[in-house]
Amino acid sequence: MSATRGEMRTVWAIAIGAAVFRLLLFLGLDLYADEAYYWMWGRRPATGYLDHPPMVAWLVRAGGALLPAEPGVRILFVACGALAVVFAGLIARELSDDPRAPGVAAVLAATSPILMLTGGLALPDAPVEAAYAGATWLLVRARGRGWITAGVAVGLALLSKYTAALLAPALLLLLLVDPDLRRQLKTPWPWLGGAVAVLVFLPNLLWNASHGWVSIVVQMRHGTASGATLRSFLEFVGGLVGGAGVVAFPLGAWRLARGRDTASLRVAAATLVPVAVTTLSALRGKVEANWAALVFPALCGAAAAQLVRLRPRWSAGLLSFTVGLGMVAAVGVGLELRNPSLIPADSEAAKRFRGWPEFAAKARAAARSACDSVGAPPGCSPDDPFVYPTNYQDAAELAFYAGWTRFGPAVERPSQLDLWNDRPRPGEPILAMGNYPEDRRMFRADGQGRTFSFEVFLKGKELHRGDVEAWSRWLGPMPRRTNALPWLEGALPAEPGVRAP
Repeated sequence: MSATRGEMRTVWAIAIGAAVFRLLLFLGLDLYADEAYYWMWGRRPATGYLDHPPMVAWLVRAGGALLPAEPGVRILFVACGALAVVFAGLIARELSDDPRAPGVAAVLAATSPILMLTGGLALPDAPVEAAYAGATWLLVRARGRGWITAGVAVGLALLSKYTAALLAPALLLLLLVDPDLRRQLKTPWPWLGGAVAVLVFLPNLLWNASHGWVSIVVQMRHGTASGATLRSFLEFVGGLVGGAGVVAFPLGAWRLARGRDTASLRVAAATLVPVAVTTLSALRGKVEANWAALVFPALCGAAAAQLVRLRPRWSAGLLSFTVGLGMVAAVGVGLELRNPSLIPADSEAAKRFRGWPEFAAKARAAARSACDSVGAPPGCSPDDPFVYPTNYQDAAELAFYAGWTRFGPAVERPSQLDLWNDRPRPGEPILAMGNYPEDRRMFRADGQGRTFSFEVFLKGKELHRGDVEAWSRWLGPMPRRTNALPWLEGALPAEPGVRAP
């Protein structure tokens, strides 16, 4: 089925409106630590990183060339969020002849709580949602050369987030129920489309092969973790249903489960298999609701196809309810992050988006005092010190807001800082964040100075705390104890380079 020009104008208008709203929703809020972390990645373009494929870093870097500061970091992710809204409308058009369906799907996707969140922040979710939704739509329409375009979209989804690989088992299951797909496999086009997907994804595969498959292993370990509880599973289910939309999820799943035509079967396979896999993972370990968010645009499209079949009063009522709920939640979150009154000022949400510029300014002041405590040797200054951070989150925020560029591996957990494995020059003074005992340090040094502590408060509540100490002379690195993390050892460089200050 094809959408008319008028229907698509409505869908694009909704998508653009959603993009503007999301941009304003987070305008003026500090970068969340993971956003700043991906900004650090973007400063070192590569085809792979420890935690994710490279698309998030590429988009952050490209956005920074368009706009300054936080809006530049986020702008292309907002665009991806808008594309996901458009693809929701296109998927709805494949599932319904009703001319209202594309617009309804766009509204559902524009007000889906998780799609609003991921469509406004610089995280891997927005590009995978757009690319996976595009791939789902193209797979529905794939005939002949259309498989090539679908392959490109699948490759882009894989470069965005590894969960897009769940499309592979979905297609295998689809073979059992889709005779049209079985017939098409007798032609070269689906195979060429698969080859194109692999070709687009190949740069990251080659990077993984040269780094001990560390990025893929990290994500597989996350997906197969243990330790689930009844509470964690119920939280996942609540986040899944509420995150997609309290109307979009049940109606979309119902529509796809009952569909028997080719379009419904293909959308169902691409959508319900990832939902099933992440739900099974949630029975084993803690799973975040955004893991399944790549299928939310398609669920919104399916929900719209079902919604327009209901009686007008029911259809309008359900749509108004879910849109109102999503908008109230989004506006409420935006207001509370700016001026907490219903949530504590020291809540996790406030800590993520508030106080980081002040944290950086106080860290620079503490760094100056720490350097003075060891005699202010040459190279020890708050302008561009070499820093061993407590964690990658603090390092990322300091990189963005303090302008610091040189970090060693963090103490608390492995990160991309371990793969970069930067070092100061022998004998160079260094700074360390956090006052850790010798057996936990990532370095050897002498000439330890005093520890200078600082705090950042919001409405009298502590948001962030930091400790800075200087060492007058770096002697060498201390290896990370990786006996519990053998997957990391094969990824670390054998001869890490020394970076001069």
